Parts: sequence; C-alpha cells; structure tokens
Amino acid sequence: MNHEEAACKLGVAPASLTPAPPAPRFAETWARMQREPPCSACRRPSRTSGVIHDPTHGPRWLDRCRECFLATPPTLRVPPTRFLEELRAVAADARLPLHTYTDESGWEGE
Repeated sequence: MNHEEAACKLGVAPASLTPAPPAPRFAETWARMQREPPCSACRRPSRTSGVIHDPTHGPRWLDRCRECFLATPPTLRVPPTRFLEELRAVAADARLPLHTYTDESGWEGE
C-alpha cells in the first residue's frame, strides 16, 4: 500500500501530521528517521518516514514504528515473482551469490 493508504488504515488524520517537503531527497528522509520521531499512529519511536500528499493539508510526514510499518507494508511496483526474477538476473550478471527466502505460503499475490 502507498503512504496515503497506510495513514488511512492506521487511522492517522493528515491534519495531525507535520508539514513536509513535497518530494524530499533521500538525505532529508534519512535525517528525519535518525531523529526517531514518534510514530504517527501509536507514538512509539518510528523506524521509517515517508510523505503523504493530502489534497486539503498538502504534503505531510508519515512516521511509522516497526509494528505499524509491518501492519501497512508497501506494495511492490511489480509482482513479487517478477521482482525476484529480475533480482536473480542482476545478481547473476554481477556474479553475486543470492539466496531468497519466503515463508511456506509464499507472498501475498504470488
């Protein structure tokens, strides 16, 4: 899911979030994550930060702790099987060993 969907699922109101740049550079996001702001949903120390784009309030920081992030995982832009195929091809081209693991049921959508 995207950041907006994650905020909705976690019950986070965009008005309660800190204003953010529309398209922060990685260094800006990394610097924010290093400060471990409180999770936008549960107030525990966050482990990840991203920006939601709310039509009423503009760009806002969405910070999530480990548990809230795992409850709202990001969606891959390609199906997991295709992602793994491409990853294996790149690793083979670079002559790097690659081991992938999934649970017994595989990934959702696979």
